Amino acid sequence: MSFSYSGSPGDSDLDEIRFLVQDTDEEDVLLTDEELDYLITKYMPLYESVYYVSALACETLAARFAREISYSADGVSYQAETLQTKYKQLAEDMRDQYKAAVGGDGPDVGGILWGETFDSSINPLMFATGMHDNYEAGQQDFGGTKPMPEPEVHNG
Repeated sequence: MSFSYSGSPGDSDLDEIRFLVQDTDEEDVLLTDEELDYLITKYMPLYESVYYVSALACETLAARFAREISYSADGVSYQAETLQTKYKQLAEDMRDQYKAAVGGDGPDVGGILWGETFDSSINPLMFATGMHDNYEAGQQDFGGTKPMPEPEVHNG
């Protein structure tokens, strides 16, 4: 069981994760270097974010404190579920930071149709129930501001 922390989070992923989780006290080690190296080796290539790996470390600590029991004796009480709740919240906060770092401002719903392009000949569309039910029909005009043209009739 080894523990290392240089005090400079920018030096390595291990130090940055220890800093984010606040597992920096050598006298009270929460996760060993080997445990953190496992998380870094397994998840850093997939997510490329210390925030995501820190969230996993916090979830691991929450699971560790979930097995602890709360007790009260002789005027002294120990509430283990408080630590579990705090690390769950910290994991959620780390995931939010991860999402903010890699995600956009909102969802992109463009490209619903194959080869979708802007068609200036179509009046502004109105949203309607079932407007995308038949994707093979192509782009549809669901009641723009102008009336539809009269169909041509040929008498032959």
